[in-house]
Amino acid sequence: MANTHQGHFPYTDTGEDGFAGIAPVAQFPPNGYGLYDMAGNVWQWTSDWYRPDYYQQLAAAGGVTRNPRGPDTPYDPAEPTEKKRVHRGGSFLCTDQYCSRYIVGTRGKGEVSTGTNHLGFRCVKPVTRVVEDLTAKNTTR
Repeated sequence: MANTHQGHFPYTDTGEDGFAGIAPVAQFPPNGYGLYDMAGNVWQWTSDWYRPDYYQQLAAAGGVTRNPRGPDTPYDPAEPTEKKRVHRGGSFLCTDQYCSRYIVGTRGKGEVSTGTNHLGFRCVKPVTRVVEDLTAKNTTR
């Protein structure tokens, strides 16, 4: 489940998922890893530069790549002078009628100075810190 556009895009978001527009964080169940909002709601900026051929380059190099760091330089053939970074996760504006990139494995792109109401970022902390926090909470009860 995710916060996406319902209704006739772009005119009417009926809010059938409980939200017309942006939803507060963690309004839908977490995924199997306990992560919230990995799809829908707002696009997530990543630190990776965008190149449409990056995964082809990795495949040509052979082997398995774990946690690829992205290309060293950006390139979008549609706008070769614009520096773009990868967006992941889709937004509340995604709908089957317009944008199906709210599937976690897909990626979008955006010029680095882009600012919109459906683009954000994800805060993370090391797993060891999460375990320490949970342990502290459980011992103080």
